[in-house]
Amino acid sequence: MRYRFSDYTLDTEAHVLLHDGMDQRVEPQVFDLLALLLKNAGSLVTKDQMVDEIWDGRIVSESAISARIAAARKAVGDDGKRQAVIRTVARRGLQFVAQLTEEDNGQAQPARGTAQPRVRYATAEDGFKLAFAVSGEGPPLLRVAHHPTHLELEWTESTERALFDALGERYTLIRMDQRGCGLSDLDTDDFSAQRSAKDMKVVLDTLGIDRCAIYGSSSGAMIAVEFAALFPDAVSHLITLGGYVDGRSVRDNADVPITDAIMTMAKEGWDKPDSAFMSGLLSVYFPTMDRDQLNRLARKLQDSCPVENEIRGRTFFNHHSVAGILDKVRVPTLVMHARGDAVHPLSVGQKYARGIPGAQLLVLESRNHYPLPEEPAWRDMIEAMHDFLAG
Repeated sequence: MRYRFSDYTLDTEAHVLLHDGMDQRVEPQVFDLLALLLKNAGSLVTKDQMVDEIWDGRIVSESAISARIAAARKAVGDDGKRQAVIRTVARRGLQFVAQLTEEDNGQAQPARGTAQPRVRYATAEDGFKLAFAVSGEGPPLLRVAHHPTHLELEWTESTERALFDALGERYTLIRMDQRGCGLSDLDTDDFSAQRSAKDMKVVLDTLGIDRCAIYGSSSGAMIAVEFAALFPDAVSHLITLGGYVDGRSVRDNADVPITDAIMTMAKEGWDKPDSAFMSGLLSVYFPTMDRDQLNRLARKLQDSCPVENEIRGRTFFNHHSVAGILDKVRVPTLVMHARGDAVHPLSVGQKYARGIPGAQLLVLESRNHYPLPEEPAWRDMIEAMHDFLAG
C-alpha cells in the first residue's frame, strides 16, 4: 500500500518514506508507527494498539513510546505543538488527521475518515438555499459557528478539522453555512439570530431529525440560544464556547474602540489577499497563532462571503442581545469560555451561566478566543464536551 499526504509518500511494500521524492531515513519502529497510523487514518490508535503491533506486546517505557511519537512527527514535518499531521488524544492515543490518499494497484482513493463530506441543500420557507454537510457517526450534534463559514474551506483548515474529527468520533456532526456565506445563497440582508435559528430547524427537518444537541461558538452561541428558546423540544443539550449574551455595542451602550478597530480592519482588508489588516484582526482573537496560521485563516474567511455580508453580519451581532430569553432555555447547558479571551472577556460568558437555569460553567486556560489543538485547554474542552453529552 502507498499512502500520500502533503509532500510525503509512505510505501509499506518498499518500506520507504519519501519527501518530495527523496528518501527520508527513519528507524524501523518509527516507520511501523507511521504505517499503523496511516492504516487507521481518521480513527483513534490507542497506546495498547501501538505496543501490540510495534513492540509485539512487550513491556515498554512511556519515554520510549514518547520518543518514537516525537520522531514520527519530525519525520513528516510535524511537532507536538502544531499536531497538524499526528494529533494526540489526551490519555487515549493518537490520530492521523492530515488529508490522505491511498494507492493500491495504481488506483488512488480517499482514505478512511479523510474524505470531505458531500454538501447538501435544504430549502427555507422563503426559497433560500441552505448548504449543510454531515460527518461522523453517533447521536446528532448540530454545530453553529460565528459568521462567516464555508463548509469546504473549513474542512481543510487544520484547527477546524481537528475539532470536526474529535466530535465525529462519537457524534454525527452536522455543519451548515448560514445564509449569506459559504455555499448557501449569498443574496440576503437578514443576518438576525432568529432567522438563523429558523434556518437550523429547516436543516434538521430535511435530515429527519426531531431532537439533537446544539453547539454554538462565538456569535453562534446567540443563535444556539435563540434556537433553544424557539424550539425547546428539538434540543437535548446545549453547549456554548466563547459566546456573549450582549453584543459589544449593547454591553457598552455605544460603539467602543475595539469594535471600531475590528470593523475597520475587516473593511480595509477583506478584499486584499495576504492583507495585514486581516491577519491583524485575527491576531486579536488568536494571539498565540503563528503568522502562517493567521494567513491561512484569513484567506478562508475572505473566501467565505462578500465584504458587505461580513459587515452586515458583524453589525447585527454587535447590536444584538439574548439576555431577555435566557430563562426560556430549559435544557442541560454547558458554557465554556477561555480565561484570557481579549475580544469577549470571561465575564460576558459567565452571564450565560448565570442566566440559563442549571447551566454549568467551564473556564478554559487559554488566551485565545477558543483553544487551539496544540493547547492542553483544547483537549480539556473536547473531553468536557464528550462527558457532558454522554451525561
